[in-house]
Amino acid sequence: MSRCLIVYFSQGGTTRRVAEAVSTGLRAQGHEVDLHDLEDGPPPAHGRYEILGVGCPAHYYRPAIVVSDYLENLPDLSGKPVFTFVLHAAYLGDAGNVVRRLLAEKGGKELGYARFRGAGHFLGYLKHGYRFSPADPNSDAIARAERFGGELAARLARETHVLAAHDPPPPAVYQLERFLTGRFFIRHLYSKLFRVDGNKCSHCTLCMKGCPTRNIREDHKGRRVWGRECILCFACEMNCPREAISSPMTWSMFWPFMVYNTWSAARDPAIEHVRVVHANGRTTVLPAPQRRDGD
Repeated sequence: MSRCLIVYFSQGGTTRRVAEAVSTGLRAQGHEVDLHDLEDGPPPAHGRYEILGVGCPAHYYRPAIVVSDYLENLPDLSGKPVFTFVLHAAYLGDAGNVVRRLLAEKGGKELGYARFRGAGHFLGYLKHGYRFSPADPNSDAIARAERFGGELAARLARETHVLAAHDPPPPAVYQLERFLTGRFFIRHLYSKLFRVDGNKCSHCTLCMKGCPTRNIREDHKGRRVWGRECILCFACEMNCPREAISSPMTWSMFWPFMVYNTWSAARDPAIEHVRVVHANGRTTVLPAPQRRDGD
């Protein structure tokens, strides 16, 4: 049987759970599977494997930058079978399409594509009092991920199979948000505008430890310094127990996007949500409102 490498990026653990479920489906058919989280550093060379899978969350309606960088730096795949799975809490956008396109440009032969809901941990939505898809991936999604792994194994034995349709492009308002959060603006503008209130900072180093790209360091005076490898995940600000960190997330230019996004997703019956309060690095789920008789 074939050896498979599944490369993924998972900050909150949801993409990891799906990756593990897909691997379970593949292993049940006799395939060897290695898993690697890009947060742990560069993965093994794909040349040691017959199959390559890529899993990622959707960030700003596209793949997380860490995943895009990995794909863009891949050597030629020379017809290697590849597959993709993407997680999203609210709207997916073009994330899956981009991963599939990059793998095809590298010479990969697509075996399959799947998308799943994953609990949202985005600071912009938490600040507005919402967490989307809070219980996902649920048991049904995990079972579907295992079946997806089994289907991939079955497709390896066939010469041809029908590819999944590509996802529709996001509406214009989301495309504008995606543009304004692109790599150019992050590197040359936003990454320079994180601030730490020295009177609040306790030097706990949670911001440094939780940064997925190790982009935060301490200077000779003990101050936090952000480099240019930020991916705008805001994990540093979200996890700070003293609320000492401020960032462009609070800018008025982003506020209308967050208001619109939460308003739209909260009214979409296809997207589960809970109301929350986020403070001091913790997210507290609020009790569901009581329904009155006759409502």
